Amino acid sequence: MSKINFKRLVPVGASAAVGAGLLLYAAYSTLKLPLMGWSGIGALFVLLALTLGSSRFTVPVTTVDGTGQIHKSVADSLIFLAVMMYALPPVGNFGPAIVLAAAVTFLAHFRVAEHSSTIFGIGLAVISTFMASLVFRVMLIGGALSNEQGLVLDRLLFPLCVFGVVQYALSTFGTVALEAFSAGKRMTISQESLVWTLITHVASVTSAAMFYAAIHDSRVPFLFVGVLIVALVHLLYRFNEKRVTEATRAHSEKLHYTEEIADLHMNTIESLAIAIDAKDQTTHGHVRRTQIYATEMGKLLKVGEQELRALVAGALLHDIGKLAVPEYILNKPGKLTESEFAKMKIHPTVGGDILKRVNFPYPVEDIVRYHHEKWDGSGYPKGLRGKGIPLVARIISVVDFYDATRCDRPYRKGMKREDSLALLQKMSGSSFDPMVVDLFKKHVAKFDELIDAQDIKEQVQPVTSDPANKARPDAGLASDVLGSPDDSLGFRSITEAQREVFALHEIAQTIGSSLNMSDTVTLIANKLQAIVPFDTCIIYVVDDRSGKAVSVHAVGDHVELFNRRRISIGDGITGWVIANGRSMCNSSPELDLVGIPDDLVKNYRGVLVSPLIREDGAFGAITLYSKGRTSYTSEHVRLLESVAQHAASALNNAITFERTKESALTDPLTELPNSRGFYMMLEQRLAECQRLGRESLALISMDIDDFKKINDQYGHAIGDRLLANIGRVIRKELRQMDILSRYAGDEFVAIMPMASQSMAEAIADRIRNAVEQLKFSVRTGKSVDVAVSVGIACFPADGETSEELLTTAARNMQKDKHARKNLISLATMPTPSRIDQYT
Repeated sequence: MSKINFKRLVPVGASAAVGAGLLLYAAYSTLKLPLMGWSGIGALFVLLALTLGSSRFTVPVTTVDGTGQIHKSVADSLIFLAVMMYALPPVGNFGPAIVLAAAVTFLAHFRVAEHSSTIFGIGLAVISTFMASLVFRVMLIGGALSNEQGLVLDRLLFPLCVFGVVQYALSTFGTVALEAFSAGKRMTISQESLVWTLITHVASVTSAAMFYAAIHDSRVPFLFVGVLIVALVHLLYRFNEKRVTEATRAHSEKLHYTEEIADLHMNTIESLAIAIDAKDQTTHGHVRRTQIYATEMGKLLKVGEQELRALVAGALLHDIGKLAVPEYILNKPGKLTESEFAKMKIHPTVGGDILKRVNFPYPVEDIVRYHHEKWDGSGYPKGLRGKGIPLVARIISVVDFYDATRCDRPYRKGMKREDSLALLQKMSGSSFDPMVVDLFKKHVAKFDELIDAQDIKEQVQPVTSDPANKARPDAGLASDVLGSPDDSLGFRSITEAQREVFALHEIAQTIGSSLNMSDTVTLIANKLQAIVPFDTCIIYVVDDRSGKAVSVHAVGDHVELFNRRRISIGDGITGWVIANGRSMCNSSPELDLVGIPDDLVKNYRGVLVSPLIREDGAFGAITLYSKGRTSYTSEHVRLLESVAQHAASALNNAITFERTKESALTDPLTELPNSRGFYMMLEQRLAECQRLGRESLALISMDIDDFKKINDQYGHAIGDRLLANIGRVIRKELRQMDILSRYAGDEFVAIMPMASQSMAEAIADRIRNAVEQLKFSVRTGKSVDVAVSVGIACFPADGETSEELLTTAARNMQKDKHARKNLISLATMPTPSRIDQYT
């Protein structure tokens, strides 16, 4: 639902209300006129018919830039004619002129403007015509004309011109004021529109006088002159419309050409930045982060459009002069010597000289040449001081220093945000502009949120670097370019080859550092993002129980739809890759996105899938979807397969570890926690109860009655199946938070947090009844009845340790078993014996 603009609603409503009142007054006054005659209702109908006939001759009067459009009609002259016919004595009626003004305005705006503009325009036309008619009447008082006096143009023409000026001023300035007020802008009027609309009114006044002369004194030549004036004005309108159309097209072509030049400049910038990146592989995301910091700071400082463009380009090129610095200095892991630092100091001057030849239309050269100048004048190359340093260079120096100190460099470790800001504040007033530093510190958290989604996680948070080493921040390494250049630009060879080597090395070093499944898949996705482009990445692993590939990790767009997604082996692109153990790319992503909403599927254009392979075949896949690229190259396939090879080993180790861990704590028959898992979970729950003020906890011990007889009679396979079934029955009767374990043999134990004695007894009765209702089939046509004995122990009443609680629950379970056996024995004894026993 669109938001209501109350600033516009109020004046439109006021205009509509006043206009409606005046229009009702005009209609009432018009109905009082005689039916026939030159000043009657019949003549008014003739004017309305002429208005309808000329309504299609409506022309937009527009400035060259396409703004301030006003729609004018050749029927405007009929309003002035109605004033002369009806407002002059002896009729003296404003009604016909007001009605005609409303009709002309409605027809001029019909299907051209929005409803609010149409309503406001009609109301304003009615009001302006009424006010102008009053002025017209006042000017004729004392020298009023009668029909007997004849036509005196010198006495009528001036008041009629005043009428036109007043009506024009009220309607035009009222419309402009509405647009300015509703938009919250300053009221401005285009001189071009003012001239053309004034021509309209002058022509309308003149033609109306000619028409009135033709009607009043039967002078046909005047009628011809009036029609000729109207026709000429209309042709002028058409000429202006064509001129504006051609000027607008020329303006659009000029803008398009300017945009192409701007793109060419940006391509040049990226090319130069790639050349820098080829010499420095230390920080790959530094440029992008610096660009975001700098542009956001520029917006906060309200720099001009040219300076903002300079910040965007300067973030890419501020270290272009490092092309002239030897690589052994750029990549030296230790502190630079004085002579080495002297060579490093030439890079701002070299960079400025390079860009001076490019002749950028915005001050990029100032950024490159002066971003190492310092606030106290101790910087280089010119030793500029304070505000003598260009503002854009001061912004770049602050954000460049902040991001450089946040990342690992050969000569020091990266800092935490707080430590970097503290160092920045310490150098404020000496190296950096205090005003820029304070503003940056105030908004840095918001800036870091902006880069989180695009950052490749280079801003590390290790131990703070030691300020005592006095490593010069000016000796920072060259910056990287934004993202990876597209293959079609022809820039892959140097920069991407080195980036891939470093990324694959990082993957090999870190991807096996954890046996945790979640940590492993997260590391894989994060490292992969640096070398293969994608919008969504999903890592699938085959679930042995279901036989389907399950999404164990998703990153990028729409992860909520891809998390835990399940694919049958052989189905879609991912299923085919897992089934065949071969990579696939450049197929339609729709084949792999069955079940995903169509409006999201159509956004994806490319897909690349590589299998995760171990000795027994593929056990998963890495699937990449792209919205921007329709196809992946053979290089992308090679890189993903390299990552998948490392990832497969790490994931297989993580899966094996988790299975081993799970089997150590899980009973394989019932898939319930075993005794080891039971003790671990019980200790945790008891510790929680102690922390929460000795909160209650219940333990239910359950044992199957006469289970040995079933094993002996029907075999252990039947007994195992019975245990698994009873475990499922008991689990259904427990609460979601309760924990059921197979403690030993045919004994089950349930842990019930926050359960009282009465609640535990009620659940125990439910379990006993559910098990007794189970008819377990041991062979075709043969089933057995099963029962369980139950014992309960509660914390803290029956004990405060796991041994005490378990012992009490087992003792109570044995009591229940003996009591139930005695009842069964009594139930099966003959009646006399049973009576004798109790007498």
